[in-house]
Order: sequence, then C-alpha cells, then structure tokens
Amino acid sequence: MRILIVAATWMEVKLLVDEFVKVDEKSHLLKEYRMGDMQMDILITGIGTTFTTFHLCNALNEKKYERVINIGIAGSFTRDLKIGEVVNVVSEEFADLGVEKDDEFLTLFEAGFMQANEFPFENGVLKASNSNGWINLRKARGITINKSLGRKLSIDEIKHKFTAHVESMEGAAVCYTCNWMGIECYQIRAISNYVEPRDSSKWNIPLALENLKENMIEVLQNVSVPIT
Repeated sequence: MRILIVAATWMEVKLLVDEFVKVDEKSHLLKEYRMGDMQMDILITGIGTTFTTFHLCNALNEKKYERVINIGIAGSFTRDLKIGEVVNVVSEEFADLGVEKDDEFLTLFEAGFMQANEFPFENGVLKASNSNGWINLRKARGITINKSLGRKLSIDEIKHKFTAHVESMEGAAVCYTCNWMGIECYQIRAISNYVEPRDSSKWNIPLALENLKENMIEVLQNVSVPIT
C-alpha cells in the first residue's frame, strides 16, 4: 500500500519528517520518506482549496496511491476540544461556496445549483473514509473556508450556519478530490486555536505541531505499508 500525506505548509509536517529518512525528492512539493519498514510520500500543496486541488490532482494522476491522509493544524469552534488536541475529521463542508442573498448565505445546495446527494456529497456533506479502528482519535466535523476567520461577525455567521467542530482551509478539497478519484481519504488535525476574534497570543501552534507529530507516528504504526 502506498500512502500520500498531504499538508498545506512545510511547517505542519516539519516535526514529522524529522522522524523519517528521506528517500527521494520528486519536486520541491513532493518527497518520499521512510520510517522503519513504512514508506510514504509527502505533498505540500499551499494554503487554500485552489492550490490544494491542483497539486493533489497532479500527484494522484502521476502515481497510484491507495490512501491519502490530510494533516495540519485547525481552529476549533468548541471549547470541548482543547488546544493541542488531535482529532480525526470525518466530514467536511465548503463553508464559503454559495450565494449571498439579503442578509443570509446560501450554500450551492440551498440555492438550487446542486442536489444535496449529488456525488460525492451526502446530504450536502463530504464524508471521509472509515478508518475501521486504525485511527484512534476523537472524531470531529469540519468546514473548509478560504480564509482564516477572525472577525466576530463572520464567526457568528459561520457558527449559526454550520455545526462544525473545526475549521481548515483545505480539508474539503482533499476529501472531494479523493472521493471523485476513488481513493481512501482521511484527515487528522491538531487544534492550534479557538475560532474567535483574532488574538494570536492565545494560540499554541508549537503544542499543536508536537502533538500532531506524535499522533501521526502512532497512526502510521497502525498501518502496514510494505516497501516496494
């Protein structure tokens, strides 16, 4: 089995790859690593859905992967998740793709441009693959938006509209692409901050990245990946 780990930035995988042995560098975005008897490619896409979709499609067209794992940091909408906690995001929605009407935002489904169960959506939601127990992390619902929320008005609108636990800027793009291409897709995120009016002094990115590394190593150790 060949695994592709996808992250938006090098920062989000730097601690993880420090535990690996570099095998090959296919480009400045795509590199191959080994950890013990496991191997995986790591793709750095850039931030946001456009860059993520483009570079992920290129990678998936160049080589056959059976499993894609999207990793990175995320903001939490709920205080039930602690700063530094690592979660398995099992569903995604595009939270800024739609139509503004009067004083409300309508998704493409609500606006009538798409059917809620039009493939690969299920009731307007993108579903990650079932890990069948090899990812032993708390499950969370995610939304993807092409900006990091930091204004109270925007945050309140999103909270009212969606029931997500976490936000990222890439998760739905990875899930959408993989579902279309018939590839298993998973997402693991470490909480770096709460989604609230921006105050980066309250963030803890180093803790989130350290915990992401530790949990990803455990996840990878649960997967048997023979070297080919």
